Amino acid sequence: MIGPTRIVRPPPKVSAPAKKAPAAPPQPRGFPERVALYVQALHRDRTASLLECFADAPRARAQACAKELQSISSALRQARLTTEFGTLPDALDRVQRLVLEASPSLRCAIVRHLPPALRARFSHLERPDHQAPPAMDALAARLAREALRAPAG
Repeated sequence: MIGPTRIVRPPPKVSAPAKKAPAAPPQPRGFPERVALYVQALHRDRTASLLECFADAPRARAQACAKELQSISSALRQARLTTEFGTLPDALDRVQRLVLEASPSLRCAIVRHLPPALRARFSHLERPDHQAPPAMDALAARLAREALRAPAG
């Protein structure tokens, strides 16, 4: 006599939640769009009149961008500002090269003019008691700004 047969079934597969496709990186914006973003952030009530100064084609692009910016949330506008005008991904490499090539006293002055996130990387060079001459301090501020700025082109 044969006993009862037992059927073993594998557990049902639980499908993982569908992953969202990664967001496309923001497209590089031209000058009119960047100006529209800047003007929208600082002079929201005067954006339309300030963008009227562009020629026809750039004005249309800037106005379209301003209209889009008005329709999104404040958080997304802030994110776009940070993306467009924030520190660049290669800023740390450029600042490191600048600091390595500078004289010891200029290094301390440059570090003093860096944003807090980058200044923390060079905490060993921070000397609150070190006072650079005004000309060196101005040069250090300019060099720090240029190292953080987008390359021309």
